[in-house]
Order: sequence, then structure tokens, then C-alpha cells
Amino acid sequence: MKILFVGCGNMGAAIAAGALRKIPGLALSVVDPDVARAQALLPDDRVTFHADITAVRDETFDATVLAIKPQMFHALPEDALLAQGFGLVVSIMAGVTLAGLQHKLGHSRIVRTMPNLPALVGAGMTVGYAAPDLAAGDRPVVETLFAGSGQFAWLPEETLVDSATAVAGSGPGYVFAFAEHMIAAAQAVGLEAELADRLVRQTLLGAASLLHSDPRTAAELKQAVTSKKGTTEAGLGVFEGPGGLPDLCRSGVAAARDRAQELSKAG
Repeated sequence: MKILFVGCGNMGAAIAAGALRKIPGLALSVVDPDVARAQALLPDDRVTFHADITAVRDETFDATVLAIKPQMFHALPEDALLAQGFGLVVSIMAGVTLAGLQHKLGHSRIVRTMPNLPALVGAGMTVGYAAPDLAAGDRPVVETLFAGSGQFAWLPEETLVDSATAVAGSGPGYVFAFAEHMIAAAQAVGLEAELADRLVRQTLLGAASLLHSDPRTAAELKQAVTSKKGTTEAGLGVFEGPGGLPDLCRSGVAAARDRAQELSKAG
């Protein structure tokens, strides 16, 4: 299989590295104006790097991944990816709709996806949407492409890309913010900074690992760690009180979804 990556920043490099791990015999080409940076992010002898897309116009690819910023995509020459030789096109660009991609590229063999930052450590969550008439053989290619950087799920409607972005795409930021404030809270009750940081990092890692491997729901696991009149119950009484996590999560996710919708309309 031959795959072309147009753009190789942190996210593109993470997905490309995952694909190299997952797909035996993969021939991978990268187009990025900053070749030195791309090589540093993806140091693999199996990758061919180019500074300009014209360098690969005479080649044929099974799939092309658009891993560039939306403004760079809109600035591409009208005929940059029109050739059938670029194969299935997979976009990881935020805010660029399927209709916008089809209009720009002139064909419909396109999948719109949204990965998240944990792809950097092979623990990402990517969602994808494709028009119903996409060739059946293209879907397994997309699933395999992202399998090396985490999990993948198809969405039944494109509007749900914005909702998924608000949860999985922005979600790591919410978790990092929670960790930041937990560390500060730990220091406020007397723990020194290094220990506070270590306690919070390992606690979040352990809880996430348990949530991943245990068949119980998040609510059931919460109940399992909460003793009647104990410390967890006292803390949750504040976190889940009026204006607490239930309201904040709904409001925060809704705000992120609304912003994603605004970006999609612009794209």
C-alpha cells in the first residue's frame, strides 16, 4: 500500500507513525514545506519526504491524508489533488466539511475525520464520516490507517463530527485542565509541588486504565470507590453540587460543539 501525507505536524506524524507500525510493507510519502521538521517528527527510513506537492504528481497512491491547516488547504492550487492518482482522500482538518472538500477536490472519494492529541502516544480516539456512496473497500483502509494511533469509530451523520470534536477532540484539554487544578488543590492542602504533580498524574492514569479495562460503567466505578460518609463522598458532594461537574460538563461540551459548528459553516 502507498499512502501520501500532505502535512506532517505533530498530529500528522503521529498518525503516520501509527500507520507504519500497523500496515506491513507500507510505502509512505510526506509533503511538507518544512522537510527538516517533518523528518524530526517522523524519523523513519521508510518515509520519503518532499517540500512541494508537485514532486509526487506523477505517482499513484492508494490514499492521501490531508494533515494541513484549513487555511493551507484553501490556498492549494485548484488542481493540486484532482488527479485520480491520489486515491482515497482522508482529511483530519477541523472545520472543513465534506461538501467543502468535495468542491475543492472535484470528486467524492473522501472521508472527513477528527483525531485527538493522545494519538501521539498511540492512545487516540478518531471519528470519521464519509458519504454513503463511498466504496466499501475504502472504509477498512481508513480504519487500518488510524488503528496504529488508537481507536476509530464511524459516525452516522456529519453533524455529529462537531459533537464528537467537543468530546474527544477537545476532551484532552478538559482533562489537562482538571489535572492542573487538582495539582494546585493538592498543594493548597499542604503537599509539595513535585509530590502533588506525581499523585495527580498517577491517579488519573490509574483511574483511566481501570475505566478502560473494567466492564463497569463510570457511574458504577464511582460508586465502588465511594464509601458512605467517607472522604470521596465528601469531595463528590462539592464536585457534583449545584453548579458543579454535571452542569459544567454539559455547558463546556455544548460551548465546544457550538464553536465547532461555527468553524464548519466557515469551512
